[in-house]
Amino acid sequence: CYGAVGSVSDLVMVNSSWTLGHIRFLWRLASRIFVVFPPCDTKSLEHLPLKGREDVIISIGQFRPEKDHQLQLRSFAEMLSQNKDLKRRRVKLVLIGSCRGDDDTSRVSELRKLAKDLDIEESVEFVLNQPYPVLKSWLSRASIGIHTMWNEHFGIGVVEMQAAGLITIAHNSGGPKADIIVPLAGGGETGYLAATVNDYANAMETTLRHGSDSKENMGIRRNGRESSKRFSDEVFAREFKEAMVASGILK
Repeated sequence: CYGAVGSVSDLVMVNSSWTLGHIRFLWRLASRIFVVFPPCDTKSLEHLPLKGREDVIISIGQFRPEKDHQLQLRSFAEMLSQNKDLKRRRVKLVLIGSCRGDDDTSRVSELRKLAKDLDIEESVEFVLNQPYPVLKSWLSRASIGIHTMWNEHFGIGVVEMQAAGLITIAHNSGGPKADIIVPLAGGGETGYLAATVNDYANAMETTLRHGSDSKENMGIRRNGRESSKRFSDEVFAREFKEAMVASGILK
């Protein structure tokens, strides 16, 4: 039934290159498929300072199972266990997100317990159900942004972290791998991809060891912000219109 719907569609828009491959496989008879990236409010974040960032790592996302916050805690604990100087620097991991109900609230309680079991309780903070200005404040302060969801179709939160100037470490799968954490056209890294505890721990350690305002980190911050402009509201509006016209559906 799902495939049949695709086979009779006049126009299909997907939100990433990864989703494009997925839909092409499922809807083998689909006619015209266009990649139109979701609109991200990058402009409101581009003015945030790149320099002077604190030793803070943030993640942004609802406390759902697929977001894999446990991987974030375990990776952070691994980094601190291997780098005592970072622990002395009081590096902090801040998990920012909303709870949709009792299940999510229970999940946060489990995460707090895990942080305690990993002996990182004093270095982890949970910021729950807060308004956007609070999120934006953390985006202006933090040095690193971390994303751990496997095969996320796109990843608006990843783009927002790039636009805000964070060194972004995203899961090596789905939309972040295919479209977001990719080198600039002329070369230049825009962030890191990771999949395992060691991958994330190493990427965080490398960023923090270089120092917030180091040449290496400032280059990635600038590149990430420049790359994020590909997903702005203005680009979305233009590409949506172009897809509508190119499909012939308006004739």
